[in-house]
Amino acid sequence: MMRVPPTGPAPGPGTANLDGGCMVWALPPDETCAGVARARVRETMRGLGSSEELVRDSATMASELATNVFAHALGGRNPLRGPAAFVPELYLYRRGDRPELVVKVFDRVPWKGAMPRRPEAGAESGRGLEVVAALAAEHGGSWGVHRTRSRLDAAPGKVVFFTVPVPAVAWRAPRRAAHQATDDLAATLAARGMGPLHHCHGWGIAVLSVRAGITVWTRGETFSVTLPPRGTVTFPTWDLTEAAEAIVQCGEDLDAG
Repeated sequence: MMRVPPTGPAPGPGTANLDGGCMVWALPPDETCAGVARARVRETMRGLGSSEELVRDSATMASELATNVFAHALGGRNPLRGPAAFVPELYLYRRGDRPELVVKVFDRVPWKGAMPRRPEAGAESGRGLEVVAALAAEHGGSWGVHRTRSRLDAAPGKVVFFTVPVPAVAWRAPRRAAHQATDDLAATLAARGMGPLHHCHGWGIAVLSVRAGITVWTRGETFSVTLPPRGTVTFPTWDLTEAAEAIVQCGEDLDAG
C-alpha cells in the first residue's frame, strides 16, 4: 500500500487516515485482483467507522470494479506474461464537506468513444457496473468513469469509480495558506505528468498555469480552476486531491480531442 501525500511527487508508506492525501495500491493482475480490492476497501472503511452494511456493499462494489478491469482491460489473463505488461491500481481518498469516500480502479486501456453516463441495461459487459450504480445510489453516492493518469508512473488511462458517504467525525481537513496550497497542487500535478507548470504568488493570491486553458487561482482557502469546457470550478484547498484529479481529467479529455 502507498499513500500519495499532497506535498510531494513521490508516493511513500502511510496510514489509513486519509487526511487529505490519496491511498494507492497496485492490484495483482490476476484472478486475485477482486479479492485484494475488496479487502483493502473493507479494511479502510471499518477504520473510518462505517456501518457494516456500507462496508459490505462498498467491498462488493470494489470487487465488481476490479473484476471488470481483469475481465475486460486485462482480457482475463495476466499481462505480465505478454508485451502489454501493466498492473491495475486502486485509489481511495475523501472529498467534500459531507464527506464521502471516493474509490477508483485504474487501468491503462484508453476508453473508446464517449464516456458512458450509466451502464447499458442488459449488456453482458455492463452487469457489474449496474450493480455498482445500484448500490452507490442506494447509499446516496454516485459512480462514473473518466480519463486520468496513473498515480504510480503517470501513464495515461482511465478510472471507474464510486462514492459513498463516510462518518463526518472521521474527517480532518488540512488547512493551507494560498501559496503553500498552490505549491502542493503543483507538486501533485507534476507527479502525474502534467507540465511544464508555471506558478507565482504574492499579496495573498497564487496563480498556477497548468497548460493552455487550465489556470488555477488560489485566494484564501479556495482554488478557482478554469476547466474547459466546464468553465471555472471552485474547490476548497483542503480538497486538493479532488482538484488535482479534475485538472488531470480535463487535460486528458483535451488531449483526446
